[in-house]
Amino acid sequence: LSIDPDRLTAIRHERKPNSRYSSYAQCEFEVREVESLFRRENIAHINSTHFSVEEISAKVLVEKGVERRFK
Repeated sequence: LSIDPDRLTAIRHERKPNSRYSSYAQCEFEVREVESLFRRENIAHINSTHFSVEEISAKVLVEKGVERRFK
C-alpha cells in the first residue's frame, strides 16, 4: 500500500505533532522511497489515500482474481 504524503503527514501529526516523524518532508521522503522500491522491484501496490479498508480489500481481490465467497 502507498499513501499521499499530505495524508500521511496529517495522520502522523495526530500521533506526534511537531515532530520530524510527522513532518511533510519526512513523509514525502518515505513515500517517494517506498514507491521507488515498488517500481524497481516490480511490486504491485495500491494508493490507499482515498479508500476505506473494505474498498482496498475489494481492489486486491479483483486484481488477484479471487472470488468473494459468503456463507
